[in-house]
Formats: sequence, C-alpha cells, structure tokens
Amino acid sequence: MCSNDFTVLPLDQMSQQYQSEEKNIIIQPGLAVSICHSNCNCLNASFPSDDKYIHLNYLLEGCFKARIRDTLIELNEGDAIMGFSCGEPFHLMNSPSFCNLDIMVTPELLATLAENHFLDIDLNDVDFFIKPPCNNIKLKSTASHIASLVERPTCKLLLHSAVLEFIHWQLDAFKAKHSSQGLSIREKYQLESARSYLLKDLSIAPTIADIANVVGLNQCKLKKGFKHLYGNSIYAHFQKERMKKAMQLLKDNNVTETAMILGYSNVSHFSAAFSKEFNIKPKEARKEIIPSRKQCA
Repeated sequence: MCSNDFTVLPLDQMSQQYQSEEKNIIIQPGLAVSICHSNCNCLNASFPSDDKYIHLNYLLEGCFKARIRDTLIELNEGDAIMGFSCGEPFHLMNSPSFCNLDIMVTPELLATLAENHFLDIDLNDVDFFIKPPCNNIKLKSTASHIASLVERPTCKLLLHSAVLEFIHWQLDAFKAKHSSQGLSIREKYQLESARSYLLKDLSIAPTIADIANVVGLNQCKLKKGFKHLYGNSIYAHFQKERMKKAMQLLKDNNVTETAMILGYSNVSHFSAAFSKEFNIKPKEARKEIIPSRKQCA
C-alpha cells in the first residue's frame, strides 16, 4: 500500500519488501559498480546512505523520484546524476519501477583519476553535493555496455575499462553543462526564453525559424546553444516534456483523449512516441497509474 509516510528500512529488507534486485561488484579498492532493479510501482521509503563514496548514477530504465536533504531528484531514462550524500537518509517518493546504474568511487581515488577535471569540488575536503541531472549520448552506450558486462562475471578486465570510460564521459557531460556558465547573460536569457516559447504549447512544436525570430538568435546559435545548455536538441527536449505531460494527463484522461490534448491526430503515433520514451504503452501505464492513485487516496 502506498502512503506519504516514509518507512526507514535497512537495504537488505528493501529487496524483500519492494521486489528489488541489486548486483554489486568491487572493481578495485575504492571503486565499485552496482545495478539496482526495482519492480515496485509506488515505492515510498527511506534508506541509509554512505559517507565514503561519490556516486555517479545513470538511470537505465524507468523513472525515479527521491529527496535527500532539501534536494529533489527526478530522473527519467537516460538521465545521469552525481553526488556525495555524506550519510544523509535517502527518501524515495512514490517512485515507479526503475533500473539504476551506480558507480561508486572514493573521493581520494577520483582525485587521482580526474586530476583537475572535477567541477568546483575540493576532493581533499569533499562535502554534501548533488549535481543536477544531465544527458549525454556517450553515457548511454557506455552504461549499456557496463550493464551487459555485469551479467558476465568473467569479463572483469573489460568491466574495469568500461567503468573508467563511464567516469570519463560522466565528468565530461557535467563539465559541458557547467561550461554553459560561459554563455553571456544575454545569450542564456535568450535560450531560456527559447525553452519557454518551445514548451508554451505542447500540442504543437514551433519551427526553429519561429523560435529564432522570437528570441533574437540565428538558427545555428540557437540549436548549438540550446543543446549546450539543456543537454539535447530542441525537438528532443520538446518531445521529452510532451511525454512527461502525457504521463500526467493519463491520470485523468484515457489514451485517445490524452493524444488529442497533445495534438496527435493519430493515436498510434502517440502510443509509439510514449512507448519509446517510457518503454511501456500508454494503455498499460494508465492501468498502473489508476490503481496507485486509489491506493494513495
């Protein structure tokens, strides 16, 4: 049964009660990899965290919602996030099923591996931090490779190599996101205005030319700057937000109604787009959402 009260559980009980499965492999002292599968569609509980590792996470499947301290974490498939929790309790909030890759590395080892590559963190005196989610194509292929190697225990050398590559690409992704601060105040404002205009009406995507004209950027700078600031292309960003809205709409509307609200004239096109984003058909997603709402009432 789902409720808004957090239940504090040790990690071994999490697997039993919430139908989760976790595989942990130590790569070397100070470096480990974990893949956690949760099959619960309304997971609402609190778990202890550690104060030894910086965690580099990548959501392989599903959606994930949690809170640590005052930081809200919302991830969709393909999102990466990085943080050091210094032993703070970790609260999952009505989280649906998911599969998460977690690379755990001590600050001391990361300092050796990353040298000056790490962003705004003194690895000799690391404190609580959570880096905002980002997205990177290289991360996706590397994370998928790690997931396949975890299932093959005889490939430890390949797994070690893949984990180091993942660390490189995740730090590189956050470096690229961080470097967006190099944009001028005016350019950042124009790109933020472009996003607002893009998402103003999720039933129809404006053309690149229209957006560029509205915010006063040429199309080349608009496309390059948008991807630099938000981590994906203009249309991919629109489609991701459109599908997030679809998930919300399915709580109160059937599949056909949701498709029409979002501007789809063909329900099968909507269903294909939704399935591509969430790996579940909208009809099945609605069946899962409605019982969850009744239980939470």
